[in-house]
Amino acid sequence: MLVSETDDRANRKLALAVAFCISLLAIAFAALISPWFLVGVLLAGLSGWLVRRPNIRRLSAVRRPDPPGWEGILHQYVTYYTALSSSEKKRFRDMMKVFLDEVVITGIRTDVDEVTRVLVAASAIIPVFGFEDWEYSGLGEVLIYPNSFNEEYDSSGGQDARILGMVGDAHLSGTMIFSKSALIAGFQIDSDKRNVGIHEFAHLVDKQDGGIDGTPPTIKPEVYRPWIQWVGNELKREGSFGDIDDYAYTNEAEYFAVLSEYFFENPDQLQRKHPRLYEMLQSMYHQNTSRRLGGKRRPRRRVQRNDPCPCGSKKKFKHCCLKTRRS
Repeated sequence: MLVSETDDRANRKLALAVAFCISLLAIAFAALISPWFLVGVLLAGLSGWLVRRPNIRRLSAVRRPDPPGWEGILHQYVTYYTALSSSEKKRFRDMMKVFLDEVVITGIRTDVDEVTRVLVAASAIIPVFGFEDWEYSGLGEVLIYPNSFNEEYDSSGGQDARILGMVGDAHLSGTMIFSKSALIAGFQIDSDKRNVGIHEFAHLVDKQDGGIDGTPPTIKPEVYRPWIQWVGNELKREGSFGDIDDYAYTNEAEYFAVLSEYFFENPDQLQRKHPRLYEMLQSMYHQNTSRRLGGKRRPRRRVQRNDPCPCGSKKKFKHCCLKTRRS
């Protein structure tokens, strides 16, 4: 996602090489058909610019000053960010700048404020922060609905409006959809192993090899078979572990996404209760979240069933985000 000095030097060399090769072809054609010489020269310059353009745009995005309020929002909502070193925080914000420069965030019947933009970007960066060079290929837009929605994307509050987020497919391919209230609630309630932003971007990490099947392309060969066997055995269980959300047992893809929430929201507990599972996720994400986040979580009282829902719906928690599901 970010452009390192090494990558930029390589890109410059590639651009010059492309332009030089096309110029040579143009000169060769010029000996036979003179008008083609000018076309070839123009094509050489254009080709070099096209090769350089993505890097130039990303470097430009990173050089822009941080928008006012980012630091405060990140410290208020994103515990993961507060646990980073100063240099890591800068890299995190730089990755956010590139993401928000390339992905459009559109409100559907709701406004998109800076808190929403920051939390969408943070959701995207947290799962891939352990990789030096990551691309969310194919993602062009994130749609923000005011509340949970149903399969017809109706968010007016019907009984079937239980979806908090989803990766778009078919005519919505290249998009992701979030309930604004659920996105914010995922960062407001700390250590509860529920974060719809991380959940959906975990699906997108999974999808990078072509399908959402619970086996992301980041999985190493030595981890692949143990992971497949583990998940297969888990999905055959009668019931589930009490500390793992029941929604994980829907299928392989949801198991990976739900456990990703667990891995980033409460890694100490995951490592303590399921050390082998923690090790496999650590290998897949190239991150040791328990070491990074251990002891750094904000002390927060767990939201009780009868408390007001932190998403701001003014309903009791048990009648709102506690009973909704992810997709």
